[in-house]
Amino acid sequence: MKSHFQEHIYLASPVFVQNTLASLAGLIERHRRYSGVYHSLSETLFANEFKSRDELDQLQQSLLSQVLKNAMADVPYYRKLGISEPDLAQFPVLNRSEIAQATGDFVSNRYSQKSLLTIYTGGSTGTPLGVRMTKDIRRKTYAFWNRFYRGFGVGIFDKRASFLGRKLQNPDDNTPPFWRQNVFGHQTLFSSFHMSDANLPHYVDKLNQLKPTLIEGYPLSVFRIAEFILQNDRTLTFTPKGISTSSENFTKKQREVMEKALGCKVYDQYGSAESVIFAGECEYGNKHIAMEYGVAEVLGADGQITPEGEGELIVTSLLNEAMPLIRYRIGDLGKISRKPCPCGRNTPILEELSGKVGAVIVSQGKRVSTASIAIAFEYLENVTKTQIIQNEPERVLVKLVANKNFSQDEEDFMKWELRKMLSTELAIDVEQVNDIPAAANGKYQMVVQNYYKN
Repeated sequence: MKSHFQEHIYLASPVFVQNTLASLAGLIERHRRYSGVYHSLSETLFANEFKSRDELDQLQQSLLSQVLKNAMADVPYYRKLGISEPDLAQFPVLNRSEIAQATGDFVSNRYSQKSLLTIYTGGSTGTPLGVRMTKDIRRKTYAFWNRFYRGFGVGIFDKRASFLGRKLQNPDDNTPPFWRQNVFGHQTLFSSFHMSDANLPHYVDKLNQLKPTLIEGYPLSVFRIAEFILQNDRTLTFTPKGISTSSENFTKKQREVMEKALGCKVYDQYGSAESVIFAGECEYGNKHIAMEYGVAEVLGADGQITPEGEGELIVTSLLNEAMPLIRYRIGDLGKISRKPCPCGRNTPILEELSGKVGAVIVSQGKRVSTASIAIAFEYLENVTKTQIIQNEPERVLVKLVANKNFSQDEEDFMKWELRKMLSTELAIDVEQVNDIPAAANGKYQMVVQNYYKN
């Protein structure tokens, strides 16, 4: 289980030390992300961007064939299945719980597990999972981000304002600044946990001082800024090239508010920490699925898996050879089509995505969204599913599906994480349950808000 020692040191430090620590972390992360294979793959992806449909189909099939052959030969889980040929149709649908219960069986024998990174994800599913990958696999992912940003005129090192799930200061500390500087990443990190009406004027003033090229982050955090600007007749003294959003769904009306207040288009990205799918919006609002990153299919209501249609998304990684997830149920619903797009890209398009549904928990006048809250559950090793429910002010109920090894230490860890985001005074009730069923629409909800109605 993750230790809070480093965070305690950070939170106890003065702001100038926190800025130094954020910048040092940014320097380390810059090397981790943007070195090695990152540069060569970026050039390859730029060259692929407007290839014909046939060319892209052939490229994807070649990548897929190699992934399936390697999995059959080197991954214990797939070797046991005795699959006779590298045909995707012969591979079973894979549930997240299967991976969580026997993660080592999904790691290729060509890699020492000790040499691999572990990327933890709770996501909107509320089921913690640690995915193994090499350093180069992470770098490959950022090459796809590079191509995505270039599509609306932004460079990967342009000045940006980031509204993500970083815990920058104690939740009850309402003293500005509510941001920290990552000098080496040309990035200003804004807290998503201090966005009350009293604090938001400071956010707007800082944005006007910074004049970032890009505003990025969780859409409900960016929307909160935009909503405040319009409701209080505030204005920005600059025009960003774009707003990059990810990790949460949002409505057409919320998109309109963001674009009106911030003076530029929203470009939404869809992906996952498991490194199985990457899709990004073009200038026409179509979400193009990167065919070099993964294969996306749809499990329909009739139980059939097809490359186009509407239903549950089934995805296969083409990127992570160390832990290839094949026909993986990512937990989201959507529609895939091959309709033509005026932008000239010939990839499948992800439409009507209903996964990663956004809701908020309200505490001390602040609204914290699903994507931010999900971080509190990522490291719970003995928990298979979580849900947080708010029925009244300053109190939440956390439902856990846990195994017999779940301990008081893990519960205390989770409570510390939640209070660090929301409020040290937040009352947290914990209930262990046998299951957390899906909502009426068939989609699992990690955050259920019954008290606050926006």
